[in-house]
Amino acid sequence: FFGRDRKQRKWVHTGMDQSAAWRMSRRGLRVKIVIVEDEIRIREGIIRLLGKMDSEYVIVGEAENGIEWLQLIETLQPDLIITDIKMPQMDGLEMLTKVYENQLSAKAIVLSAYSEFEYARRAIKLGVTEYLVKPIAMNDFTTAMEHVKSQIQNERLQKPEQLGSLEQ
Repeated sequence: FFGRDRKQRKWVHTGMDQSAAWRMSRRGLRVKIVIVEDEIRIREGIIRLLGKMDSEYVIVGEAENGIEWLQLIETLQPDLIITDIKMPQMDGLEMLTKVYENQLSAKAIVLSAYSEFEYARRAIKLGVTEYLVKPIAMNDFTTAMEHVKSQIQNERLQKPEQLGSLEQ
């Protein structure tokens, strides 16, 4: 099936059949995002940037540290967590460890001012989708978001529709 590539303004093969593309367009691909960042200017900047990047990015929550976020985890059920590594009370990697222990299947983008290999190694072990070093280039952030959105889209297409059961 072919779809319109917004950036290149041309028709490209999307890698999915026509019925899958139709189901996806009917459902829409809302990506529910939570931002966990202790620096308010950065947190607000990410929120503004995501609003300009794609209307399907929906910010469902924000927190300034991992403990605050863990209190919201059950109700928000995000598709994506964007988090800083170094935060007061609980760092981003410790928070993600707890998130994955609770079997939440959210993707994660980790933002760090540290390019040290140990942080990246721990993030990779956790299954973090993207690891970006601050200051973050706009192009890198956009690419990371497109990569995550594509992964979420593919996962949703592969899961059968949840219709429920007549049995109680």
